[in-house]
Amino acid sequence: MTLLEPSGSHREDPEWHPAIGRRKESGEVLLEVLGELSIFDMLTWQELSRLARIVHKRHFVTGEDVLRPGVPRSGVFIIQTGSVDVVRTRENGSSVVVGNLGPGELLGEFSLVDDSPRSTSIVAAESSGLVGFFRADLMDLVQTDPQLGFKIFYRVSQILTSHLREDIERLRRVRAALRGV
Repeated sequence: MTLLEPSGSHREDPEWHPAIGRRKESGEVLLEVLGELSIFDMLTWQELSRLARIVHKRHFVTGEDVLRPGVPRSGVFIIQTGSVDVVRTRENGSSVVVGNLGPGELLGEFSLVDDSPRSTSIVAAESSGLVGFFRADLMDLVQTDPQLGFKIFYRVSQILTSHLREDIERLRRVRAALRGV
């Protein structure tokens, strides 16, 4: 069995458009993939089945742009396989890798609460498979299945809170180091 992905214009994303409208892998394989991702670890098999109808999978080759700066945020993406580099462009135009993310980690989670343009690039550090879902699809899900939508938003809020705590701790260490200088 294969599932068709939504292809409405409000679902399109400039970076992910090649994945929109393609046939997905078999439903069972996709359910197993979703069940292994930490963001969905609290969902039942039935809820994962509903979610499988709105997510998209895409493969990136080494060096390929996954997300570009300046593009409006439109979705959340989870690394299934491989890894990606978080790249910032300096004022002089040079690029610097400021982080690396691997399997199970999220990209673009702020897109659920903010649609301002992205500030960093995400580039495939190696051959990588990502699972993505778009804000419009998630909002539709909230309308049709509020309990499932709440579970997903709650889990994303836990992840955002964890990231915020990590950032605050890093800032404390930098502040302490600067005071010691």
